[in-house]
Amino acid sequence: MERALEKSRIHLIDEIRGFCILAMILHHAAYDVVGVFGDRNGLPFLQFCEAVRLPFVFAFILISGIACRLSHSNALRGGKLAVIALLLTAFTAIFMPEQIILFGILHMLAAGMLLFALLRRVLDKIPPFAGIAVCLALFVLTYRITQGYVGIPYLLEIPVPESLTQLGWLFPLGIVSDHFYSSDYFPLFPWLFLFLLGSFIGVWAKAGKFPKWMYPTRVPFLSFVGKYTLWVYIAHQPVVYGILFVFYQWILPAVS
Repeated sequence: MERALEKSRIHLIDEIRGFCILAMILHHAAYDVVGVFGDRNGLPFLQFCEAVRLPFVFAFILISGIACRLSHSNALRGGKLAVIALLLTAFTAIFMPEQIILFGILHMLAAGMLLFALLRRVLDKIPPFAGIAVCLALFVLTYRITQGYVGIPYLLEIPVPESLTQLGWLFPLGIVSDHFYSSDYFPLFPWLFLFLLGSFIGVWAKAGKFPKWMYPTRVPFLSFVGKYTLWVYIAHQPVVYGILFVFYQWILPAVS
């Protein structure tokens, strides 16, 4: 049975997800170098990471949506992830208030899993193409909500009422004031719609209708990282911070 499941696993998805998480780790490391340890020498690399980050973010969230369609325990997974996300918020609030994470990618993915579990019976009745079209439209229409606009980006936009942006507690939805700050911020709008779009693509993955060339393993390391993305993501920040702390506090002064 385990062999059958392993053969049906879409390893290319794991490999892409693994590559995306490694790219995120490099981005976070560059941010720590410049933003936390104040080393301006890392600024060019940080600017490069910022310039190319969106495709990796898109792929990671899309694949997370596909994976939720293949899981039978989204409520449990979402609940565990929500606890981890809240602990991350508490940790940053207490020990790193200048880098606080109020609603980061873990919060958004946890909410996405829980909402998918809650709405699965309804979502299962929607044809994949229709679901993809609706989610894509909603993603585009809410893409600039954090900048205070909804509608077709830069073409036909409606300002979000200031009365809403000043409330302060709508930040999980992407409705924020100019004073809001979260060092990692992925609100439900627009990113939930990309997650759900992936879940509709996952209908075909669950039915085994993806091309055959997507199933074999080509890069085992990336496939391994992709399978354990959550744990890699949770572990990477303290590990990266610890390495940089030792470098800047002990090694660099010793050789300077």
